[in-house]
Amino acid sequence: MAVVSDLHNVQLGKKNEDLLGRIRTELPDVILIAGDLVLGKPSASFENAFCFLKEIVQVAPVFYGLGNHEQRMKEKPEVYGRGYLEFEQQARSLGVVFLENETKELEVRGEKILISGLVPPYGYYKKSGCDFLKSEEIQRLLGKPSQNQFQVLLAHTPKYGDSYLEWGSDVTFSGHYHGGMVRIPVLGGVISPDFRLFPRYCRGQFIRDGKQLIVSAGLGEHTIPLRIFNPRELIIVECSPKKNSEK
Repeated sequence: MAVVSDLHNVQLGKKNEDLLGRIRTELPDVILIAGDLVLGKPSASFENAFCFLKEIVQVAPVFYGLGNHEQRMKEKPEVYGRGYLEFEQQARSLGVVFLENETKELEVRGEKILISGLVPPYGYYKKSGCDFLKSEEIQRLLGKPSQNQFQVLLAHTPKYGDSYLEWGSDVTFSGHYHGGMVRIPVLGGVISPDFRLFPRYCRGQFIRDGKQLIVSAGLGEHTIPLRIFNPRELIIVECSPKKNSEK
């Protein structure tokens, strides 16, 4: 699996050829978008994101989990315009599968896996407002995870990592925090985009009771274009069948 998170319309090489080249080299069986491929501003263009999707659908099936930027543009077209809605429609026509509190099955090398995309109420992204997102709410939105098939969850913000692990997907992919923007040895990421200092699930791999949360440092940046000791990250994960339970 190749996991792309938080590209935010950034181009890595002309027309993203550097990024595309790395993905093609890895020959993934599936490509997962863990949110914020685009930039949620009224004047933002979707051309880079669409051209990127147009290329990667030729490599492997693409499953797209919404980030906060996609979600707010979709929920408030009166503020952001209808550009995102048109972008999503065009991306679907390419074969991109958007996951909004739903689960799709994909057969990979004879194994049927489940891929779920979590889109919680937008208030959970705010610094204050909604209560902590609990696993019970995830279950209400997505149902229970499979006990028999390999279960993947795309959940953009790692703020609720404890709840994702408790919900019980075999592997959850998040992003959103951009690796903490600035990273300090031992201490890790310094600040999240919602201005939380030293967030716990900032970047990396976290394991609990055989379940895994993998948080990407992301590939781009936007309002604060800052990445110090914090390289861009394309995640590649190799998984074994669930009966072997080894990553």
